[in-house]
Amino acid sequence: FVGKVKYPGFYPMHPFSTLITGLYQIGGIDTTGSLRKIEIRRNGKLLKTIDLYKYFNLGENSSMIQLRDRDIVVVPPRLSTVFIDSAVSRPGIYESNLNESIKELIDYAGGLTYEASGLISIKRNTLKEKDEPFNDSFYSKIDNLSNVNVRNGDFIFARTNFIINRSVEISGQIKVPGIYNYYEGMTVKDVLILAGGFDDSTFIKSINLE
Repeated sequence: FVGKVKYPGFYPMHPFSTLITGLYQIGGIDTTGSLRKIEIRRNGKLLKTIDLYKYFNLGENSSMIQLRDRDIVVVPPRLSTVFIDSAVSRPGIYESNLNESIKELIDYAGGLTYEASGLISIKRNTLKEKDEPFNDSFYSKIDNLSNVNVRNGDFIFARTNFIINRSVEISGQIKVPGIYNYYEGMTVKDVLILAGGFDDSTFIKSINLE
């Protein structure tokens, strides 16, 4: 195991070891290592390039290829850093591949949460001539981002909707005091019934019915 792994070197492996079990055995990939382009070299040639995102998120089993004696596993450095935050299932720092869309990377982040508005903010800084930085940020609906390639250094924010909480609270000498969801046409009597009602002849004696 060479490259950006915790403890590079030669390791004895079980005959049925795969890339995943092998990486576990050696302590895993360093934080600067790539999860998208891990190479397995066999007999001096590139046997396969493995994208662990597809294994973690889609269950693709190409990473389960069986390692053999004298195989070389190469973990190259991570060449891109993309930040995804706010209304996604797994906010964090991600790595992008060449020609990968923003929508694909959001899917790797678990997709949008229920509170997401569908309007995505992309903040990016690029360089024009003479290395002068300028802002190339924009907003877009999620459906339109399948055709927009992600760039190294992008900050992707899934905006949230304003959620209205409509509720009614009942307290005092009632069986089940608390907060109840409001619905159109709800009456005081409806709330009282939800909170336990007046069917208990013993409990009703403790209530000031006025």
